[in-house]
Amino acid sequence: MIKSTQKKPGILVVDDTELNIDILMGILKHYDVIPALSGHDALEIALEEKIDLILLDVVMPEMDGFEVCTRLKADERTKNIPIIMVTVKNMEQDIMRGYKLGIVDYIVKPYNPVELLEKVKIHLDLHACHLNINTQKLSYRSAQVMTTTMLTHLNNYWKCVSTKQEDLSEFSHTLDTFTKVYNDDHQSEVFTIRKAISYAKQITHATFINHNIRLQIDETHPARASGNIHEYALVVVNLLSYASEILLTKQVKKPKIAIEIYIKDKVSYVLFRDNSGFMSQEQIDNLFIPIQHNNEYNHIKLYLAKFIIEKLGGQIACHPWQLGLEFSITL
Repeated sequence: MIKSTQKKPGILVVDDTELNIDILMGILKHYDVIPALSGHDALEIALEEKIDLILLDVVMPEMDGFEVCTRLKADERTKNIPIIMVTVKNMEQDIMRGYKLGIVDYIVKPYNPVELLEKVKIHLDLHACHLNINTQKLSYRSAQVMTTTMLTHLNNYWKCVSTKQEDLSEFSHTLDTFTKVYNDDHQSEVFTIRKAISYAKQITHATFINHNIRLQIDETHPARASGNIHEYALVVVNLLSYASEILLTKQVKKPKIAIEIYIKDKVSYVLFRDNSGFMSQEQIDNLFIPIQHNNEYNHIKLYLAKFIIEKLGGQIACHPWQLGLEFSITL
């Protein structure tokens, strides 16, 4: 059993074949990699070491990867460690079973080093974001929703990326944006609203492309705001995510979201309008309340958006308009 001695992210690699572990340790040489040759060893190490991510092989003697995953998720001390499942073949049944048990992703042998490193970085960043959110005293459910939202956009982005160097460079740049937005550094500054929106656009762009949602943004107005630009960008991500999910749920033809920025009486306004159709006033009044909706994920996103905007000293509201909903942010 190997002890972690460096302040690098700790990755537990579980595989009953030493050659496979050696290959993974070579690819992940910049991380603190801890090997386990059996499921039993993996469970012990997960309890004794600070583990940030687990790469878990499915096919192992005595205790297979599914059983290891089940036990890890059933233990309060290890249930939040992200698990990437490693399979020999791209078996849809195994993958779906893994997701039901709580894995966050999968990778297929033989390993593609570029894909492996990118996925490891993504989920380590997500895990760090999850921990940061918890330290801000947000509920576990809110942290889970933010992580799920980020994963959705990241997975959509990954679908659009080829192995071309320029695409991988762009993906790396976008991943940096994800990390900045989902890690609250508490730094306050005067920023242009369009820059914050551009961060959110970069994060949600692939999702909109994959679902043929048109995003129209008025990026010409130089309106400014004071506060944390990354927190503001997170609010925009949550609003765009909510709007896109409503559009897809209602199967709107030619779905569209428009963002308008302007200043009135020295106050900056940002309007988000969609063409999602009718929603009753009672439903609108409850949008920001985190326990009264059937679609729990969406209302928590809006609750978090309201929480952040009010922390920044602003206001957020929702009103019906001709074609759907209009969210307004004043700051």
